[in-house]
Amino acid sequence: CWAHIRRYWLRAIPKGHEKDYTHPAVQGFLYCNKLFEYERSYREKGLSPRQIYHRRLKDQKPVIEAFLSWLDQLHPESGDRLIKAINYSNGCRPFMMNYLKDGACSLSNNLSENSIRPLVVGRKNWLFCDTPAGADASMKIYSMIETAKANEL
Repeated sequence: CWAHIRRYWLRAIPKGHEKDYTHPAVQGFLYCNKLFEYERSYREKGLSPRQIYHRRLKDQKPVIEAFLSWLDQLHPESGDRLIKAINYSNGCRPFMMNYLKDGACSLSNNLSENSIRPLVVGRKNWLFCDTPAGADASMKIYSMIETAKANEL
């Protein structure tokens, strides 16, 4: 998920270097932001998934390729958070371009992660469901609520 990749680069920016465009963490963050800017512009223009697909290939694929090429050139000797951002990004390489395959796919999986957050938070509460049937009923209710939220009901 590009939101996670971007977050790693954001955390790697040292205090006071937010405007230092020569700093690798700032550069990595800007690569990620460029992708999100494109996505925002597609939404604002009301593009169809098919149009988004074609625009992503034209606009975003070169940005990702440049990011990966740039990433290959980085070999920091210090900066724990910078090293973590590089390692996390490298670990995501096999999946970075998956969203380009379908204009309906999202650049970020924040929506799906936020929809399961109540389930994750509720896990401790399920200890008190008393029976497996109670836990099952609780999960069904959570599922219905999150589905209703996702469909703006």
